[in-house]
Amino acid sequence: MKANIISKLEELLANADISAVANKVKDLQREYEQTFSKEMEKAKQEFVDDGGKARDFVFAKTADDTKIIQLFDQYRKLKKQDEEKLAAEQNKNLEIKLRIIKDINDLSQLEVNVGSAIKKLQELQLAWKETGAVSPHKYKELQSEYSKAVESFNYNIKIFRQLQDHDFKKNTELKLEIIQKIIALIDKENVKEVEQLIKVYRNDWEDVGPVLQDNWTELKLTYKDAIDKVYAKIKAYYNEMEDRKKQNLEAKKSIVEKAKTFLNELPESDDKWKAKTEELIKLQEEYKNIGYTEKPAGDIVYRDFRNVCDEFFNKKKDFYTHLKEKHATAKQQKMTLIEKAEALQNETSNWKDTTDKIIRLQDDWKKIANAGSEEPRLFQRFRKACNTFFDAKKSFYEAKDNEYSGNLQVKEEILKKINEFQLSGENATDREELKKFSEAWHAAGLVPAKEKQRINEAFYKKLDEMYDVVISNQSEKFLMKFKNKLERFKSSADSETLFKKEREFLKKQIDEINSSIRTYENNMGFFKNAKGKNDFITELEKKIEFEKTKLKDFQTRMNLLKETIDSTKQHA
Repeated sequence: MKANIISKLEELLANADISAVANKVKDLQREYEQTFSKEMEKAKQEFVDDGGKARDFVFAKTADDTKIIQLFDQYRKLKKQDEEKLAAEQNKNLEIKLRIIKDINDLSQLEVNVGSAIKKLQELQLAWKETGAVSPHKYKELQSEYSKAVESFNYNIKIFRQLQDHDFKKNTELKLEIIQKIIALIDKENVKEVEQLIKVYRNDWEDVGPVLQDNWTELKLTYKDAIDKVYAKIKAYYNEMEDRKKQNLEAKKSIVEKAKTFLNELPESDDKWKAKTEELIKLQEEYKNIGYTEKPAGDIVYRDFRNVCDEFFNKKKDFYTHLKEKHATAKQQKMTLIEKAEALQNETSNWKDTTDKIIRLQDDWKKIANAGSEEPRLFQRFRKACNTFFDAKKSFYEAKDNEYSGNLQVKEEILKKINEFQLSGENATDREELKKFSEAWHAAGLVPAKEKQRINEAFYKKLDEMYDVVISNQSEKFLMKFKNKLERFKSSADSETLFKKEREFLKKQIDEINSSIRTYENNMGFFKNAKGKNDFITELEKKIEFEKTKLKDFQTRMNLLKETIDSTKQHA
């Protein structure tokens, strides 16, 4: 492939007209860059596959690469020589055309035979056309000077009196047609084509003969206005192109910055790696769809983007290598838990002890990482062992529930009696009766699990209502109601969660009270050297005493909660 490129390049460089082969050289350069890029990417991939890191990869150029680069350098030198030659020719043409303009200006000042003057003008115009191109930077100004010289000739030489009205009219029509063609260019979308046509139309305008003096001023102004609008369109187009390139560059820089954020917080799971990969691929597509940018800034941004993407995918490869090892470790750890669960699945001599052990195994299972493709099979086996035990436990306690049916009937009767009980108004007597209800309730024993929460809620709700009436001391009343609430928690299907929330609430209250006491005591410290007491210190002391009373109340409730939890665990 490279040998073929070398052969074609040598053949093209042998061409005498180097500018004629420019496009073919560009095609070969593009073909070489693609070939070189593919070889480099292939070598890089092989290097990475062999265990190397992408950032350490170095791709050495071959002798063919060096030869091709030398041929491209030779082409650029020839092209530069050709451009210098072209510039010299353009400067020579400029001198010739300036001399033609001077001759036309001189001719328009001569009072000679009209026919001879016209003939001389035609010779000069022919010489103008036959003279080659000048620098594009000089073209507009030069063309304007040439037009001015021709106009000066046409209006200063007394030829108009000898031209027929028909010629004036025809020339007017032709110039109006040219103006319409120029105006039509304003709405034309292809600006490159507009650039070519405006030159043609300006030459056509100059080739058309004179018109009536009465029409000329308006015609010339219309023509100039149309010309200015077309050139304004061309200028705006190139300005917009430059602005768009700058915008595209900023857009690409923005995408590079987004891509860099992917390296700041690398994913920690397979799903997140897949999601991040999809996001990066979308960014790559978005980058590709942005238009051209300024060079070489655009090449620098592309290199940065490619480096970020390469680093991301290298990190991804490292992650999956580590993940595979992690899955193997997790599998081994979970197999150990499975074996323990299977050893416990038929252990029914101590339901609570075995339940705690299996629950700890389940907690340990949750802490172990996912085992990858083996996870469903492992979990199914682990769950089967756990379910074997819990199904046996459920059957055991369902049988127990049947034994508790008589206790349920006793408690239903007690509930009926307390609902029918009427307070006498004697608080001491009523409290004693309520105490008897509580004692009878506890003595009745356990009831079936499915009925426990319902009947306890009903009993303790009624008990709370009556204690509200018979106990006047708010602290004692609240403590009694708190005890009843704990009894309801014990009978709840979600007792563990309720106890946990209550413990967190009490702890938060105790912490806040202690914090308030410390704050008040610190504030008092500022006045420790003050003589005597003042109202502020007295107020702080009252607040501290009040907070300590609250603290004692909450600590009492915390102790009751702990006792209830311990009791519940013992009877589980």
